[in-house]
Amino acid sequence: MSAVHDSPTTVGEDVPVAGPRAARRARSIESAAVAGIAYSVLAVLAMTRMASYPSLASTNDELTAWFDEDENQVLLAGALALASMAAIAFLWFVAVIRRRLGEREDRFFATVFFGSGIAHVVVSLAGAAVLAGPAVAMTTLDAAEVSPASASLAGGIAAALMLIVGPRIQAVFIFTTSTVILRSKVLPSWLAVVGYVAGLLMFVMPFVSLPVGYAFPVWVFAVSVMLLVVRPSELDVAAPDDPARS
Repeated sequence: MSAVHDSPTTVGEDVPVAGPRAARRARSIESAAVAGIAYSVLAVLAMTRMASYPSLASTNDELTAWFDEDENQVLLAGALALASMAAIAFLWFVAVIRRRLGEREDRFFATVFFGSGIAHVVVSLAGAAVLAGPAVAMTTLDAAEVSPASASLAGGIAAALMLIVGPRIQAVFIFTTSTVILRSKVLPSWLAVVGYVAGLLMFVMPFVSLPVGYAFPVWVFAVSVMLLVVRPSELDVAAPDDPARS
């Protein structure tokens, strides 16, 4: 008596019906795509909210008055919440992509891919937390007011993290993922080329402005959409299946 649990069966002569393992693969790829799209949307919303932070060229009275507004406090606190949810979605995206695409790469690329993804999450959350810190102090810790010096320091540290450090880490993630795409050919090559161009711009610019800052979530969105468009069978790795990993 023999049974093949995961081998494809056929209907008629030429129409294959995927087995349970293939169905699980399809679901994992779809979950990665959904997570990537969710990250992109949440990250753009968070960045748009954080962009409302008052100009540090404002007078002391203007900075203090801006943080005294309840609407502005909620705006920054909401941006931090969105950034946190985006980070969770991105971690899910990285985990599933690493499971499927990363299996075709050597340990060097797998390490850089995973490490740059984790570093991006840490830097983005730290920057968002610092930027929203003055508003959170007023909404949750009953701070009397935000001093102009505190607002300037928070804005400066957040800008250093999100506009100088962060884009270079994001560029490394894009470079690595684009290389995986080219070598494994699981996604269109043009997507990798676009990634290299975007990554190069983000890496060499001394100070990344907000329009260029949108490049990373937009690129993740493009990868996620392509994961949905490309047939799941084309995303399978070349290595033999490991039931323990499925």
